[in-house]
Amino acid sequence: MFNKLYLLLMGLIFTSSSIFAQSGSLEGKITDKNTGETVPFANVVAKRNGNQIAGVTTDFDGNYTIKPLDPGTYDLIVSFVGYGQVTLEGIVVSSNKITFRDVQLSEGIDIEEVVIKDEKPLLDPDNLGGKTVTSEEIRSMPTRSVTSVAATAAGVYQSDEGSSVNVRGSRSEATDYYVDGVKVRGSLALPQSAIEQITVMSSGLSAMYGDATGGIISVTSKGPSNQLYGGAEVVSSHMFDDYNYGLLGFGLSGPIYKEIKEDGSKGRAILGYFLAGEFRNIDDASPSAVGVWKIKDDKLEELKENLFVAVPNQQSSSIGLLSNATFLRADDFENVQAKMNTNSSGFNLSGKLDFKPTLKTNLTLGGAVSHSVDHPFVYTYSLLNWQNNSEEERNTWRTYARFTQRFGAQEGDEESASNIKNAYYNITVDYTRNDFERRNPNHGQNLFRYGHVGKFNTYKDRFYTFGEDTASGVNGFIHRGFIDTLMTFDGSNSSNPDLAAYTQQYYDMFRENELQSLSFGGSGNRGVIRTANDLGELGLLNGQGPRNVYSLYYNYGDQYGSYGKQQAEQFSIRANGSADIKDHAIQFGFEYEKRTDRSWFVAPNSLWGLARQLTNFHILELDLANPQFNALGTYDQVYYDRLVNTNAQSRFDASLREKYNIAPDEFIDIDSYDPDQLSIDMFSADELNENGLVSYYGYDYKGDELNSATSIEDFFSETNDNGDFTRNIGAFEPIYTAGYIQDKFAFDDLIFSIGLRVDRYDANQSVLADEYCLYDAYTASSNVALLSGDYTRPAGIGDDYVVYVNDLDNPTEVVGYRDGQDWFDENGEAINDPKTLAQASTTGQITPYLVNSEDSIPVFKDFEPQTDFSPRISFSFPISDEAQFFAHYDVLTQRPPTGNRLNPISYLYLAETVNAFVNNPNLKSEKTVDFELGFAQTLNLNSSLTLSAFYRELRDMIQVVKTNYSYPVSYLTYGNIDFSTVKGFSALYEMRRSGNVSMSANYTLQFANGTGSSSSSALSLVNTGQPNLRTTIPLSYDQRHAFNLSMDYRFDSGKDYNGPVWFNKQVFADAGANFIIIAGSGTPYSRQSNITQDGAFGINQRSTLDGSLNGSRNPWTVRINTKINKRFSIDVGQLDNKKKLGFNVYLQVQNLLNTKNVRSVYRATGNPDDDGYLSDASAQTDINAQNDPQSFRDMYMMKINNPSNYSLPRMARLGIEINF
Repeated sequence: MFNKLYLLLMGLIFTSSSIFAQSGSLEGKITDKNTGETVPFANVVAKRNGNQIAGVTTDFDGNYTIKPLDPGTYDLIVSFVGYGQVTLEGIVVSSNKITFRDVQLSEGIDIEEVVIKDEKPLLDPDNLGGKTVTSEEIRSMPTRSVTSVAATAAGVYQSDEGSSVNVRGSRSEATDYYVDGVKVRGSLALPQSAIEQITVMSSGLSAMYGDATGGIISVTSKGPSNQLYGGAEVVSSHMFDDYNYGLLGFGLSGPIYKEIKEDGSKGRAILGYFLAGEFRNIDDASPSAVGVWKIKDDKLEELKENLFVAVPNQQSSSIGLLSNATFLRADDFENVQAKMNTNSSGFNLSGKLDFKPTLKTNLTLGGAVSHSVDHPFVYTYSLLNWQNNSEEERNTWRTYARFTQRFGAQEGDEESASNIKNAYYNITVDYTRNDFERRNPNHGQNLFRYGHVGKFNTYKDRFYTFGEDTASGVNGFIHRGFIDTLMTFDGSNSSNPDLAAYTQQYYDMFRENELQSLSFGGSGNRGVIRTANDLGELGLLNGQGPRNVYSLYYNYGDQYGSYGKQQAEQFSIRANGSADIKDHAIQFGFEYEKRTDRSWFVAPNSLWGLARQLTNFHILELDLANPQFNALGTYDQVYYDRLVNTNAQSRFDASLREKYNIAPDEFIDIDSYDPDQLSIDMFSADELNENGLVSYYGYDYKGDELNSATSIEDFFSETNDNGDFTRNIGAFEPIYTAGYIQDKFAFDDLIFSIGLRVDRYDANQSVLADEYCLYDAYTASSNVALLSGDYTRPAGIGDDYVVYVNDLDNPTEVVGYRDGQDWFDENGEAINDPKTLAQASTTGQITPYLVNSEDSIPVFKDFEPQTDFSPRISFSFPISDEAQFFAHYDVLTQRPPTGNRLNPISYLYLAETVNAFVNNPNLKSEKTVDFELGFAQTLNLNSSLTLSAFYRELRDMIQVVKTNYSYPVSYLTYGNIDFSTVKGFSALYEMRRSGNVSMSANYTLQFANGTGSSSSSALSLVNTGQPNLRTTIPLSYDQRHAFNLSMDYRFDSGKDYNGPVWFNKQVFADAGANFIIIAGSGTPYSRQSNITQDGAFGINQRSTLDGSLNGSRNPWTVRINTKINKRFSIDVGQLDNKKKLGFNVYLQVQNLLNTKNVRSVYRATGNPDDDGYLSDASAQTDINAQNDPQSFRDMYMMKINNPSNYSLPRMARLGIEINF
């Protein structure tokens, strides 16, 4: 017996090399209705959408177990000889949960089949730590967002409709999302018609789940049907508002091939399909309750024609030019309901193919595709320059294959049959790819077009002064250099006509007002532009943009100046197995996942400026050794050719000359070139990296994908044919593996679930060998005989302690030691402040004893994979038939969610960078320890109450830290130093449908305190030289009180209709309304005592804390969403072949009362629309010094009333569904 058990378990392990699948199970007991005795060997069949999914027979005690079952809605059919058949319809099976259903059979041969509509149990003993929402409930809810559905669960915080969620005080990135068992990377968007159910697991996670310290949100898509059915949906808001929401959806399902029975009839579907899709177009997907300000259309046209205004200089009689935008007043603007140029369009497709050759085997092929093109809202563009919003394109596709096989008891082996039951395994292989591109919609990947203004031709001449030629000794007019005598502009072929207009109008006004060129040697007629300096930052050169308006808004015509692309891939193999061994339900599984991430971003506008800087640098000097002469009479004119210094020539200059056959000493007028004549590959990697114009990994510096492996050594040493460093950085390819085992068993009335999960994370990259010393340094065990005088290592100083000395190049004495982050003086005594070691050096800087003081390449080592053990324990027991107690203890871990990718470029320029920020590739996993105690009680036949108290400790959270006294410089990075505690209480009241009403309401009292709300929340603090917080404060998403109410009121039809009857019509049959009310107290913020100019950008200012950190609170918020619908059907077709066509007409309204909820306020005033600056006495001098003080005040008032400070407004959408 033991050998058979061992072989079965090992066979399952090695057959299923690693997968995770969302599945649940059905369990129960079959009894005789009259006697109460159990019914052994009864047939129990589970059907879904008319397809038989699985079937079992009850054991000697009348018990049955059907698993695995994909989450969804099932019909349970029970039959036995001598009893009437019973069908239990609409049983909801949830992910990783046991659904208990007992069935009673009535004895008698002629008894007709009994069909019972299943009711959700008031107490679900295996689903007390989360919430499951079915497709029918989702269909009735006034939202299409998965996260908003999840936010109706207790303990889940969401700031507004559609935004991310925080589960029980955790950060938003701590929650993982799954679709059909596949971890989501990229878009979560699914057609609503494709969603079977959404399960929120906020506590008591099974050992099956890992790599998440917050919660799990699991989405299951619908499966194929045994009969053809389909539907379509149209939704629009055009008749209600200017947001212009439009959606077209469809769904189709049915069999492809059915089993042929012996009598020739068709049986169950062997091969079936499901397909759903949505196409959407929205002008403003996230409007604000206060709208947005924009310049009036007629005023904008006027501004385009008159970009500048000539004003007299009050200190002189000259004329100056100013931007006309700085003189606009309140009457020139209007407040509009919808943001401009923020259109979002795209589609989502989801499909599934099921092949079920036998009742014990199943192969599912599934996938989803999502495409979107968005124009993100840019607040600083919104007033004058919304036309130039950027464009973002996202493409996500995921596909998976899952094979499931069930095992029955071996025939003739009673011992095996009694000890091993319900064994199965499944294997899933999935692949996800997510592509992202951000661009200027006018230029895409044409990088030099981004900042192209037009063609500039600069004419130069030699400049002479009287003197002596040093080479010949001749006195005369000596050539001293070159000057610009004329610069012409032609914007007719500009890639950006709006920018060209600035330069052309500036040229025109410069001429019309006869302004004087201020360039050196600029003589001749007034009104002539001779050099780029004459443009005065108002006329634009290639690569430049117009001046902003009062540091409040970007001016009309400013071009979005960034291009980037990212690619994220995920390949995983997961396995899951289960078997019931006697009274133990054993479940185990494995998981292997590899990610491949690539990214490339460039600042195209700045390419022009860099090209201008790098050209001609090698010919700036004159060849003074070879003078040439022009005889002018009494004195000669001595001139020189340009001196060619090839050692000073840039790669860009050399590439340009080589491509267009330009002589080495010929001056290149870069602004006269067409943008299509230039390309990014003309630069070297270092030329772009030194100026911070590119960031990349997985692509080379030019944006070409790297498919071969690269090492950290290659980055610092590999060169191309020109001798330039390639600086290739490979893709980020971390590997994550995990395994788990879980046992669920009963001991008397106690139901235990005990599991262990082991996670192993390999960042698969190099890390710094020593975060406090980039270069190779001697340790205490090394030979330090080079030091003068006697040296004796102090007691307690280990062999691997790093040695610090008094001088870098000529060390003569040891001043201290370091072991990791622990510092010691020269005597081996521990010290708190390594400043004393720095002061003991000749330079006053920290000085490690370097093996080679000339080293410039950091020392790296391989990342050491991290292994985490996560025990999971939960138990429950019934206090009575109507009450239950439950508890759990979980340890959850998550790989570093941010800041852990090695970026070698950071180390390349670390010594020259002020306040350098460096990723930490050696981050550890984050950890959460979770406790919960709860009690559930039925109140009556239709309602129940669940009370629970929870406590969480979040450890090793990622936060910005400063590595002080590191060599060669101190720098900022990430560290696992944050921690937080979350204490809370939840109350959940549920009332299943009673008459016309069903209801679910919950309240959560929560105290979420920690040292940091996000991985970068301490950035401002450490930048000022202050240490990280070590005391907890309320987290920024700490909502103390949260109320959620979901209520559904509707009428049935036919004999169950209890509504009004008008003209013999059941007018409200199959009609109803669903309401979701979400109310919560305000989240924290820190008050400040001084007034700062919060509406402006690019201004250095510092706030002063008033009170305690996060000691103040935003106002309460209330959202009421509703969906009112009416369903009806009509007959179509011939009389002898009529079919019903179902319709569902609905009105969905979010923020029904149009409540202007405040999401954020200004720290000095506590108001969402006033930061106090305009009324501050100390600001009046600066305000009155603006070009037009009233214009500044008007624009500042508009800017400070930020739309993002408020919630979404009321949004109404009318929809119609058609089903057949």
